[in-house]
Amino acid sequence: MTGQKSLERIAQDKDRSRRIRLVATDMDGSFLDGSGRVSERNARAVKGLLQAGIKFAVCTGRSFREAKGPLLEAGICCDMIAMNGAAVLDGSGGVKREYVLAREKLGEILDAVEPWKDRLIVQMVTGEGEYILAEETLFRHFFSTRIFPERERSPEEEEALFQAYRRVDREEFLKKDRKCFKAVTLSEDTQLIKDIKGPLTAVGGVCVAASFPTNWEVTHEKASKGAGLKAYIEESGLKLWEVMAFGDGDNDRTMLSLPLGWSVAMGNGGEYLKEAAQVITGANTEDGFAQAVEVLLAGRK
Repeated sequence: MTGQKSLERIAQDKDRSRRIRLVATDMDGSFLDGSGRVSERNARAVKGLLQAGIKFAVCTGRSFREAKGPLLEAGICCDMIAMNGAAVLDGSGGVKREYVLAREKLGEILDAVEPWKDRLIVQMVTGEGEYILAEETLFRHFFSTRIFPERERSPEEEEALFQAYRRVDREEFLKKDRKCFKAVTLSEDTQLIKDIKGPLTAVGGVCVAASFPTNWEVTHEKASKGAGLKAYIEESGLKLWEVMAFGDGDNDRTMLSLPLGWSVAMGNGGEYLKEAAQVITGANTEDGFAQAVEVLLAGRK
């Protein structure tokens, strides 16, 4: 990759690279490959960071339960800024800080998408697990084709995946005051997703961002990846310029817009994100995370 935002910037500015003490990355579309796994090269890159005394953390829209699987599979245990900044957890899942959506606010969110409820999946991410408000066939089709990594599974294994998501209706969900970190609206109809952005934003007191063209992720107004990462950096006793961060989606813009040591957009990211970043690396399917980390580590020698 050439140009003003190529990886050569990291190689050339060795003083800046030597100051990095933390690398934080989004997961889907950034740290994970096309099958939802951590590639061997990316896992080696993390090992290289730790050996160099650089801390590693993930900043993801996923819940702890959804994120820990591919990390543990790759032998990685790290701090996590989860659910777009709604919670900060250590490697064992211990909560360090959290922002939850009040029950009244959840009712307002559901009211906002009421006209589309028959065509929309709403996923509520809570401290008790995930709840699904949707027609069953719609939910199963979307999750089997969009959410779960593409791999061979037995019918029993697939059913176990689905059973991790509890299906409820609106009244049942709101009956109990659950600790809800994030409400996610999902649909393969990207025009529908565009149509509901205005009503969701009009709710007020929430942060609305997307990790894919097929969703909106609604969190507490103080919960965004940028705010979550900034607070985590300060609580870790670090400075913004000592941090390198990676992202690819709309919900990563608040993170990459911070005045970091290095902000890196994935090659598969949108143009709006690439404009906010200082550097552009390869796509997640090309181990773009490892490409940039390898240059960073080489420049510190």
